[in-house]
Amino acid sequence: MQTEAKHSLSGSVIRTDAPKDHDGEAKDFAPTDLLASSLGTCVITIMGIEAKRRGWKLGEIKIDVYKTMTSEGPRKIKTLSLEIFMPFELDSKKFKILKRVAEDCPVKLNLDTSVDIKMNWNQAKI
Repeated sequence: MQTEAKHSLSGSVIRTDAPKDHDGEAKDFAPTDLLASSLGTCVITIMGIEAKRRGWKLGEIKIDVYKTMTSEGPRKIKTLSLEIFMPFELDSKKFKILKRVAEDCPVKLNLDTSVDIKMNWNQAKI
């Protein structure tokens, strides 16, 4: 079942569809994919805000989010694993501060009690 949501301020549109294993055609993001994406983009956004406030050039950050659904009981997200790739050039002090502020991402704080969240940090050339 495809749906559409429009952002009231920007006019941006997000389309969703159920996954194939749940009576959908998987033509767009599943709602649970959007939740997983929200976590990854929130982490990057929070780090970007902190870097901007401190006058730091952050460089390129990449986050891959992997979602695992429950196999029994009600259908829900069991685990969200984030592979976070930080710029190689980032010094250890900045890296430590950004890891700490990422823990306060509002999406993460809201999900912490209901979803197992794993954040794996990497520093490499992207």
